[in-house]
Amino acid sequence: MAVLGIGGRLYLKREAPDPCLVSSTAIDGFNNALATICPGYWSGDQVVVSCLPVGTGNFPPNPEGYGTYYGGQYFLGPNRSQITNYYDNFYKDGTEEYPDGEFGDDSQFYSRVGDVSGGEEIQPCTDQDYWIHIDQLGYVSFYNSRCEALTGDRANRVPLNSNVAGTIGIAPYGSTDYNNAIWQCFASFGVYQFSDVQDAITLESICDFAPTYQQPVPGTSDYDNANVLPRQLGGGDAAPYWQIICDLREWTLELSAPSVDTTAISEKFGEAVKSLVTGGGSTEFLIDRKCYENTEDNGLVLMKLLLMTEKGCQASGKFYLIDREVSGGGGCGQISGDLYYSADLLVTASAVNVRPTEILAGTANFVTTGEIKLLEAP
Repeated sequence: MAVLGIGGRLYLKREAPDPCLVSSTAIDGFNNALATICPGYWSGDQVVVSCLPVGTGNFPPNPEGYGTYYGGQYFLGPNRSQITNYYDNFYKDGTEEYPDGEFGDDSQFYSRVGDVSGGEEIQPCTDQDYWIHIDQLGYVSFYNSRCEALTGDRANRVPLNSNVAGTIGIAPYGSTDYNNAIWQCFASFGVYQFSDVQDAITLESICDFAPTYQQPVPGTSDYDNANVLPRQLGGGDAAPYWQIICDLREWTLELSAPSVDTTAISEKFGEAVKSLVTGGGSTEFLIDRKCYENTEDNGLVLMKLLLMTEKGCQASGKFYLIDREVSGGGGCGQISGDLYYSADLLVTASAVNVRPTEILAGTANFVTTGEIKLLEAP
């Protein structure tokens, strides 16, 4: 039975931006935002953030970033809580305690992870997942949901503590194990010959196997990469994840493989070979301001890709030909398609229709780059 064309379905997966290291001095405590971030991140992106000094509780995470002297810019932890002016004793006396139950000479000089003071435990520096909002000035704020991040409401921002020293790591969403390799290979760290994770025989570096970092395989013996966990991506696909493009009216994909005549002189029948396989096409979509889940987005992502020319301008696409069913009774949910093209693409042109008598719509033209596949899905 023939299948009628119904506009098709398009899935996109953006090129992941680079990991980013930001000093805690970039925190704007009044606005609960960072003053900078690396290029390639968009509002609504889910990220994993390492050592973000979240301003909840009496003791922010990362006690290594606490201050020691009164009058400085950094937070004074419970180890220095007795210093409230320039004339206070630098060391705790016999009536002052830290941690709970430790007085005088028994009290600790530095704040430590796991210490309890006033019944509250000091927490370590951890990795947390957030969604980000980037305003017109480049300030980055953190939210607990994608819809909140796209809205950018100041009241819903994750509160930050700007008085803790240290470095904040930001990377596309993935598990802690995945980011373990990212931090190791981040360009700002340089090349550390004695701390790099290498295969014991081939001396291949973990940094040569980006972005999955699956090799070399961790060992179990001493000094045999035993401290490096398997680099498996957590939570399904790492972000930027595959997203179905909603409000899509239609897509067109044109593929060509021109032939080259190789017929020899005096041959009776012609000979030819095919040259490069190239492709391109266009999409037409409706423009609306909606908040979708992580696995869904609208045509605005195509409009944004046009404006990028370097890192992050490429995307992977799945062009579904047959739409058999939609989970959840309709809408933009995942499909059980059985035939689709797969290719990387670059958006090269875009147009918007704003006629007052018609629905706001847009078109985007693209070219394919790299291998093109025709795949059958279960």
